[in-house]
Amino acid sequence: MLLTANLYGNDAEEKLFSVEEETYHANELSEILSQIKENPININTSTKTELQKLPWLSENDIILIIQSRKNQVLSSWEDLDKLGINAITVNELHDFIVFRKRPELHLKQQTRVEFSEAKSKLRSSLKYYQKTLTEYGNFKAGVLTQKDEGESDPIDFYSYYLQYRSNGILQNGILGKYRLALGQGILFAPKLGMSKSAEATSVPVKKYSSLKPYTSSYEIWELEGCSFELTTRNWSIIPFLSRTKLNANLDSLEQITSFNESGLNLDEAKKNNVQETLFGSAVEYNNGNNQLGCSYSSLAFDHEFSNDKRNQKYQAVNLYCNLFNNSYPLFSEIALADEKVAGLAGVKFGDTRFRQMLLVRNYAKDFPSWHGNPFSAQSNFDNETGLYYGVTILPRKDTKINCYFDLWSFPETRYFEKMPTVGSDQFLQLETRISENTFRFTIQNKQKEKYITLDEAEIRDFERLLLRLDWWQKLGVITMKSRAEWISEYLPEDKVHGKGVLFYEQAKLRSEKLQIIAQITVYRSVLKPFKVKHYMYENNVNGIMQNSVFSGDGVASYLLLRYDLFNNVHLQAKISDSWQKSNKMRLFFQLISSW
Repeated sequence: MLLTANLYGNDAEEKLFSVEEETYHANELSEILSQIKENPININTSTKTELQKLPWLSENDIILIIQSRKNQVLSSWEDLDKLGINAITVNELHDFIVFRKRPELHLKQQTRVEFSEAKSKLRSSLKYYQKTLTEYGNFKAGVLTQKDEGESDPIDFYSYYLQYRSNGILQNGILGKYRLALGQGILFAPKLGMSKSAEATSVPVKKYSSLKPYTSSYEIWELEGCSFELTTRNWSIIPFLSRTKLNANLDSLEQITSFNESGLNLDEAKKNNVQETLFGSAVEYNNGNNQLGCSYSSLAFDHEFSNDKRNQKYQAVNLYCNLFNNSYPLFSEIALADEKVAGLAGVKFGDTRFRQMLLVRNYAKDFPSWHGNPFSAQSNFDNETGLYYGVTILPRKDTKINCYFDLWSFPETRYFEKMPTVGSDQFLQLETRISENTFRFTIQNKQKEKYITLDEAEIRDFERLLLRLDWWQKLGVITMKSRAEWISEYLPEDKVHGKGVLFYEQAKLRSEKLQIIAQITVYRSVLKPFKVKHYMYENNVNGIMQNSVFSGDGVASYLLLRYDLFNNVHLQAKISDSWQKSNKMRLFFQLISSW
């Protein structure tokens, strides 16, 4: 018997994202999944590309689904179970697929207001976000605006686009703001993409669509201008042109020292003070299972860099391939930019029940990482060499095991670490169902050399161990989730040890029109000689991926409501607070309508 859809909800997404530490912006995968939730994929008519958007499905799962549709119509979750797809995987899909056609939606309006008590004294203390998407025939258009707390400009950040899609030669065309994703993301990829995840053999591989409107609230590194995807048979040409303004920090010589990626613009002098011009083209061959591609681009800033290793103007080329039509799927990319080289290669192997992936990468120091985001152990991926090995094991129908090992080094100096440093990351997650209960056990161990200040500031060996147990149980219309977490941080050279524990209890209720999630969290961790932190993924209103951070001693809680006013109109609200700490209350209100 399969688990009910209520059991997982947002927990399937938490499994993907909880490996990340500090995250507040919705990354592109989170955004894609949020859109699919609002308009689920019809599993009987979906293409291979659409099914690849669901990170829980393996290549073998997708092949099973597509082949089975030739002989039958899939009409229930039991049909997927009969295909041999793991029960844990099937339940993770509940919010994202349907078995029959749904009415097409042509207009979506999303409005969100956020209030943070800690920022209530700032001028214009509300955070405001709105997104309008509309569709007519082959045309789509969208407008997004956002204002952060403390910003006086009511439209501090905006995005807009007009898109044309067809099955002809001009398959995709965008005027306005957009993003590119080529190969494995060394030159072009969503800046809020993911690398490591609890889905150890699927998420590390980049499978984004090449050209997409920019609908993220991340306020930098979007492209602005035009791009087109011209397709004939199996070949595609994607020319692109962009000229946009960036927020940068300049020194006394008006040279760029860094870019402001926080999105918070309290100093108007640092807003839109650098112009970036970029143009180029990509050529791709794609036969459905295999993709080969290359691209050329030229980029120029209107200011020089204070770092003389970075050039104001440069050209970039890359070659990439995704070969999935064989027993050993391969993916790779090599790029040359600003006379520096970066490369990545990976292979998948193993059978359906024992999937493995091996990935190696090498990125030169000061490689331009402005628009790229390949697999890496850090946000700015230059100056990194690493080896990743991931495994997914399906020992039984109702059990799933994911684990990975990642070894990396930063072979040259970094901003704080004035010497080469190394690190490693080991992760294991076991998920199993016993009767009406589901358990998920997670262990993660990180070891790295890090610049840490105690009595003196210096590079120290740092070890972090996380043990976590999650338990779901179904009680009528209510689903309960319990978590117990223990973390240990250790500096072996100084013999300094810090520990922390966290417990929470969560209740979910879902009726035909109303959904309620209530949670209370109790935590305790040391603050001296260094602060031990708990990172916890929280449910939030649609469109936000929130990872809350807790340290010290305290109790926190939140209440999340979603009410369907009409079939296509949803009102969402959330209130969160810390009981023993002042000025920690946060309020969220969101209205989503689709027609």
